[in-house]
Amino acid sequence: MTDSVPKDPATTPGSQTADTTTQFNKKSGKGLRHGVISELATFFEVLPGHEDELRTACARLAETLKKGSLEMHMKTGLRDERHVIFDGGKRMMWCTTFETDWDPYVEDAVVIIGIENFVDWLQHTKEWPRFEAWLREAGGVEALNRELSDPSNEKSVRANARGLKEFLMSVQTPAVGYFNAVSDLTHPEIRKAMQVEQAFEKVLDTPGADEVLQQPALKPLLELAAD
Repeated sequence: MTDSVPKDPATTPGSQTADTTTQFNKKSGKGLRHGVISELATFFEVLPGHEDELRTACARLAETLKKGSLEMHMKTGLRDERHVIFDGGKRMMWCTTFETDWDPYVEDAVVIIGIENFVDWLQHTKEWPRFEAWLREAGGVEALNRELSDPSNEKSVRANARGLKEFLMSVQTPAVGYFNAVSDLTHPEIRKAMQVEQAFEKVLDTPGADEVLQQPALKPLLELAAD
């Protein structure tokens, strides 16, 4: 199901403890993978007094993504994302699932979604100084966006995302089990299947379609429509 799993415990004779490390995988990073879908679970501490601002910022990101085009989501590979504030407002979990490889997935957060949408909520966490250090090293939000105004600079911006990947992995806790009911299908494949089904329904509603569809070669389509 996935090759991004914990290694076997490294023990010595008589030892009562195990040193377990997590493998890095090109497809899913440190997370688990089921089929074409990978998971990313990260955990943060909320700055005291910032819970309400954090809630509002997280909701803004969700609304921004909801307004994004289908083309954008298929390009980034993002399947879903959610923020959960828990422990009496002291901690937060941010989880996403994605279907592209790890490197382009994180890079597209900067190139396509926009790093300002992540600055918006991360600034309310105790992990912000480490994120800000990477952002400062990359030139800051304005510099990144200015570079992206010229498509020829995209390669440089993607290279600068290395520090962002390191930051995310530092706050990540890989799942110990992961399941996705449609793990064998990518977002574009799902959309294509929906379009084919809609087109076939129009054919079925066309006068004279019954006679045409009696052709043996079209029998599988009729059987599928009957389900």
